[in-house]
Amino acid sequence: MNSNVLAIVALLGIVDSVTSGVAHVELTSKHNEMIEAFIPVKLFPCEVGEGDIFSLEIVDGVTEIRCGDPDA
Repeated sequence: MNSNVLAIVALLGIVDSVTSGVAHVELTSKHNEMIEAFIPVKLFPCEVGEGDIFSLEIVDGVTEIRCGDPDA
């Protein structure tokens, strides 16, 4: 039996602060669950600062960070 399963997790994030190259962020799931995390700024494809919005998408174990509001 050959079954292809595509697992997607999408989170909306906002940067609370950046200290010593690490961003303290709040992530919100589509079910409005809040998660706090620390992400090295080197992992962002843009410069980030307090108040910046980004999205985080995990597809089949691969994580992608996109800068800006995904709905804009």
